[in-house]
Amino acid sequence: MTSGEERVDLVFDPSSCRAVATKSPLTDELFERWYGKYHGDTLVLDLVEVAYLLSTGRVIVRDGGREVKSLQELVSMHGACFDASFWPMLSVFKDLRERGRRVRVLAPMKFLVKDKTGELRLVYVLEEKYPVKISDLVELINEAKRNNLKATCAIVSLQGELTYYDSIPADIRVERVERV
Repeated sequence: MTSGEERVDLVFDPSSCRAVATKSPLTDELFERWYGKYHGDTLVLDLVEVAYLLSTGRVIVRDGGREVKSLQELVSMHGACFDASFWPMLSVFKDLRERGRRVRVLAPMKFLVKDKTGELRLVYVLEEKYPVKISDLVELINEAKRNNLKATCAIVSLQGELTYYDSIPADIRVERVERV
């Protein structure tokens, strides 16, 4: 969509911190581009998707009949929706979208990403200075492997810079070699 085209009219639901829109050709176009999930005839968008689309001008967000003009306005109106995981998720979501990837929000700090070649991967968002257990990383990699996907960790630095690491299961068993 360009700024000259019609924009999707979203209604923000503060109780779920999501936005919804009634099925239409415009919502179908969003869905085709991997935004939101349909529940019947209603497209439901995650807060990260709403924030990104609002910041790009692709949607109109309404809250109680009032038009929300910016992400900053949405934050000031519904600050409780914006938990600590939101900002790193938005950074990674925005970066991946701007690189031409299709991104679907699966859970807090987790995306399904389709790259330009059509390959699917799970992307896990991690923040610098936040400890992560090795067992959690192993589970993330195993989850991707179980679903026949690649695993990528997106590390968000304290300065907001992103670094992506592809992850693979490691086999650290030691083989015994007999010496002759």
